[in-house]
Amino acid sequence: MDDVLATSVQGFTLNNKTESPRRHFGKSSNLVLMRTAVDIKKEVMGDQPMQVVDRRPEFWTVYPWQRQILRLDQQRPLRFPPDDLLWSLIDLYFVHVHPYLPLLHRPTFITALSDHLHIQDYGFGSVVLCVCAIASQFSKDPRNYVEGVNTENSLGWTWYQQVSQVQAVDVEPPTLYQLQHCCLSALYLKGTSMFHSTWGVIGLGIRFAQEMGVHRKQKGQARTVQTELWRRAFWVLLGFDVLVSINFGRPRATTDDDFDLEPPIECDDDYWENEDPSRAFIQPSGVPSTMSFFICYSKLLEIAGLGHRMLFSARKLQIWKKVVPSGPHWDHKVVTELNSALNQWMSCIPEHLKWDPNREDGLFHRQSCILYCFYYWTQIQIHKQFIPRSNETSMLKFPSLAICANAGRSVVRILEVIERIDFEILPNFTSPVYVAAIVLLMSIWRNKYSIVPQDTSKDMDDVRHSLKATARYEKK
Repeated sequence: MDDVLATSVQGFTLNNKTESPRRHFGKSSNLVLMRTAVDIKKEVMGDQPMQVVDRRPEFWTVYPWQRQILRLDQQRPLRFPPDDLLWSLIDLYFVHVHPYLPLLHRPTFITALSDHLHIQDYGFGSVVLCVCAIASQFSKDPRNYVEGVNTENSLGWTWYQQVSQVQAVDVEPPTLYQLQHCCLSALYLKGTSMFHSTWGVIGLGIRFAQEMGVHRKQKGQARTVQTELWRRAFWVLLGFDVLVSINFGRPRATTDDDFDLEPPIECDDDYWENEDPSRAFIQPSGVPSTMSFFICYSKLLEIAGLGHRMLFSARKLQIWKKVVPSGPHWDHKVVTELNSALNQWMSCIPEHLKWDPNREDGLFHRQSCILYCFYYWTQIQIHKQFIPRSNETSMLKFPSLAICANAGRSVVRILEVIERIDFEILPNFTSPVYVAAIVLLMSIWRNKYSIVPQDTSKDMDDVRHSLKATARYEKK
């Protein structure tokens, strides 16, 4: 049945005025979830003719300034923003991006930039331009637009297009800058109409890391700024790999079986270096670490990634029968294990990141918003496959639709807090809002013909709220 559903997505009418190669979207993809929602609507409201929806060109068109990057085949002298804009963008990046995706080490980065390493080293220069491109989304400076194009869709392309091609074929081994370049490219492209390119960039970055052995624990290796930066880059890529694979419904580039690298150290950038080597990489006692968020977030995505592999793998029984005994209730056992893992994860959240909607605004509060949004998103990912479709009964003892709907409502409650504190989140973190709207619509449509219909007006308000928020994020 699931395979039939995945195939039926091909019949989902989306008018495209330009031909492009067909891309694969598997059973865990958002497109299949939308197909399920449409099926439920059809069941409730009848088999009405499907409305043909035109692709909105601003999100599907490859723009002229983007096509230029496809023809770049050699390293050219890099053109950086003027100094005042450059430093403004660097500050914006470390305020709006770094606390949530700690890829870089701010003191080292600032020192290298002050020493003009970006002029001397093409690799570091590429990283700097990617940072500028991402930070442009948070800047009001018109110099970040493509020349002659006054649209927010072009923000940052002036900087990114110079370094858009990651060198995949090289006689030299991959460098840390190349790995960071892959991470930053994926993050920037996620917010553009070329979001599909993130799939290949992330895979390439993981291959770079594996080529250098970054994915393996190195016994006896001293912790240095460089080794920790490699570790950070790998874990950022792992998170991207899980998110993009689930959203596209495709296999991951790597899984938990393939690496044993420890998570990044729970120590803030300012405490990495010390004149006394024995005091380096030690977070002061009683000072909560901003890195706690990323470590919790990474562990949460590990659970989501495990669920994706166990529930959507083409050969799931063969892979997991040693972990969870196979049988007629195999799916139920898997979901029980995943729910248990989520409960254990929740119990380990440090005090400064625990959810409190009335907490005073600050970095930890904002990190908590994202963390709990993805907790509820993970709940939806675990249960969405078991939402009964047309003429089906639930495949599990769990009320999967109710669980998903409750998770969707919780995401909207967090969204209200995010809006109240005027928190601009990265495009990479917007998926829970979109998914929440879909599962709430499914719940509303199913309720219309239930034996005892409930008042769904509040859920409909939540759907409208989510869609308005998604429309705002589209501008970025």
